[in-house]
Amino acid sequence: MLKLKLRTPGMFALATLVALGALTLPAERAMAQSVGGKAFGTFVNASGVTAQSPVAALPETGGYALGEAQTFGVPNTVDAQWLTAVTTGDVDNRKSNSQSTSELEAVSVLNGLVSADNVTAIASSYRNAAGAGSNADGSGFVNLVVNGVPVTTDVAPNTRVTLPGAGYAVLNEQTRTGDGVTSSGITVNMIHVVLQQPILGLLGQVTGYEQVGEIVVGSASSRVN
Repeated sequence: MLKLKLRTPGMFALATLVALGALTLPAERAMAQSVGGKAFGTFVNASGVTAQSPVAALPETGGYALGEAQTFGVPNTVDAQWLTAVTTGDVDNRKSNSQSTSELEAVSVLNGLVSADNVTAIASSYRNAAGAGSNADGSGFVNLVVNGVPVTTDVAPNTRVTLPGAGYAVLNEQTRTGDGVTSSGITVNMIHVVLQQPILGLLGQVTGYEQVGEIVVGSASSRVN
């Protein structure tokens, strides 16, 4: 059974927001028309169960949104504590920016096949007189363990690891959008597990694999248009 407990918003969510700088731009020149952002701790679509922790979603006109849970879990799939998701953004003639942050603790995926004491995803996007850009600065893991092996170095973007008997995981998954001039966006999924099962041929040999589910832990996205 899905377990979910809410807690009141804390000061941490506010502290995770960082200011994005911008160059001065003549007021008559229009900047971004909209911003976007989204953050959540976990998402599961597996074994007939679809569940997601509280989501923070940013309105296109900017503002602030928060989603929190003390605990979240789906049996044999994912468990986490102190999930905080926050997104903020602003649109005006001089500068436009958005930032989303997801942080959670005591993470265990597939009964410990992937675990971490802390997972943080940060997605930041901006547009100013010089152009538009996005980054995942500040994202990372604390005490990440994969397949029983501690990961002691920074995880490069889009690192793929095999999960025996389950499928594979993409760590620090980053997907970018926009032209880098008038628009930019980024989605950061710190742990993206793709669950697979083998496809068997007539003689019982494995001919390939098919996706049967997915798990996302630590997701943040931002964009400016």
